[in-house]
Amino acid sequence: MGPGAPEDGGWAVTEIRGEILQALRQAGDRFVSGEELGQRFGISRTAVWKHIQALQGVGYPIEAVRNRGYRLREEGEELRPEAIQAGLATNVFGRHMTVLETVDSTNRYAFAEAEGGAPEGYTVLAERQTAGRGRRGRPWFSPPGHGIWMSVVLRPTFPVFRAPQLTLMAAVSVAEVIRERAGVSVGIKWPNDLLLPDGRKVCGILSEMSAEAEEIRFIVLGIGVNVFGRVEDFPPELRGVAGSLAEPGSPISRTALIQGLLGRLETDYRIYQNEGFRAFRERWERLNVSLGRRIAVQTQSGQKIGWARRIDDDGALWVETDEGHLEKIISAEVIFDPGS
Repeated sequence: MGPGAPEDGGWAVTEIRGEILQALRQAGDRFVSGEELGQRFGISRTAVWKHIQALQGVGYPIEAVRNRGYRLREEGEELRPEAIQAGLATNVFGRHMTVLETVDSTNRYAFAEAEGGAPEGYTVLAERQTAGRGRRGRPWFSPPGHGIWMSVVLRPTFPVFRAPQLTLMAAVSVAEVIRERAGVSVGIKWPNDLLLPDGRKVCGILSEMSAEAEEIRFIVLGIGVNVFGRVEDFPPELRGVAGSLAEPGSPISRTALIQGLLGRLETDYRIYQNEGFRAFRERWERLNVSLGRRIAVQTQSGQKIGWARRIDDDGALWVETDEGHLEKIISAEVIFDPGS
C-alpha cells in the first residue's frame, strides 16, 4: 500500500503514522497502550502495531513493552521554524524556511524550489531523509530526530570556476560553530569532511549547481551533521567510520546549532563572494587534520600515494608523491594512512 492510501476509516497511512508519533511525543515518558491509540484514531490494535513496526523500521526510537504499550525514547527537540527563526542573527539565510518531517533529500527538495524561484537564503530542514546523499552520490544515513539535515539556496554573483571551493568555506564555518556550540573538537579532512578526534566522520557537505554557460543560476548547499546517536544506532557497515557529536539525551540543542550555522554561513558567504577561498585558507589550515599526513588520493586518472603538504588559495591540495613529484589535486577521494 503506497503513501496516502486509505486505511481504517479513511485515514491515510502517512497521516496516521504522523498522528501516532505526535501522540507519543505528547505522552513524554508515559507508555501509551495500543488500545488507547486504536480508540483515538479509529483503528485496530493490530493496525497500531503494524504502524509502530513501520515507524521503528525507519529509525524512530519507539519502545514496545507487553501490557504497557509504546513510548518514544528521547529523540532531541522537535525542529520548529518559528523557534529557529526567533533566534536567527541573519538577514536572509533561514528567513524563508521549510521544515519537513520526512523527505527523500533536502538538496533535491531545495533544488526544485530554487528552480521555481526560491530566494537566496531559502532553507530546507528535515527530521528524516529517505535518500540523503553525500559526495560522489554515496547514501547519507539520516534517521529521524538524530541530526541536522539542511540545504540552503544560494544565488551568487561569482564566476562558475569559484563554485567548487564554496564547500571548503562551508567546512570552516560548520567546524567552527560545532566547536563553539557543541564543544566537540572536529577537524577538516580535505576537502570538506568533518571528523571526530577518533577519525569517524560526523558531517558531510555537498553543493549542487545550476548554471548556464559561465553564469551561475543558483547553488544548493547541503549540510548533514550527525548530532545524536549511539554506535549501535548506525548500520553495521558504518559503525567504524561514522560518529555523532553526542548520545541521545545530551544537552546539545539542534535548534541552537542551526541558528549558529545559518548565522556563520551567511557572514562567511558574503566574505567569500568578495574575496574567494583565500580569505579562509588560514582558518581551514588551523582546523585541518590532513596536512602532513600520508595519504592516497583517488582521481579519475588513477591513484597517487604520498604526503599531503599544503593547500593553495584555490583550495587545491598539493601532494608530494612517492615518486618525488609535487602534484596539485583539485578533486579526489582521500584515504588516510594507506597500507597501515
